[in-house]
Amino acid sequence: MKFGVAERYRLEIYWSKAVYKKEGEAILVGCCMAGPVIKEIDQMEQEDSISLDFSNQYRIFVPQHYIVKLSWKGVSHTPTKIYLDNVILSNKFTNSVPKLNNNDFIVVDTKDHTDTKHEYHLTYPAYLVSRDGNLHNFREK
Repeated sequence: MKFGVAERYRLEIYWSKAVYKKEGEAILVGCCMAGPVIKEIDQMEQEDSISLDFSNQYRIFVPQHYIVKLSWKGVSHTPTKIYLDNVILSNKFTNSVPKLNNNDFIVVDTKDHTDTKHEYHLTYPAYLVSRDGNLHNFREK
């Protein structure tokens, strides 16, 4: 993959199916988090959200356009994965980009996370990765 996320801080978000029922929302069915940083996560709130900033994946920056909210209601842990229930990826521009494929996944860079800095507002650099392991090309239709 051609982007600079250190392995230690890498968090991956997978889903089995993305469902679009209304404008600005993608429901991620069968969603889980994995990656090396999982072993550092002590606990997660059962109902919470984080913001994912995809602007590093674009050549043109449009404020707030590429920041999406990932929210969930329900969490279960295993030593290698965190399973999330009732997951919604939302932003008023969510449907303006190509639909998420079932084999796509999101890579999140947690390097700059601190409990004091992110206690109330979690925003992380993120990248949408296609099934072939390359960054998703949003110019393709």
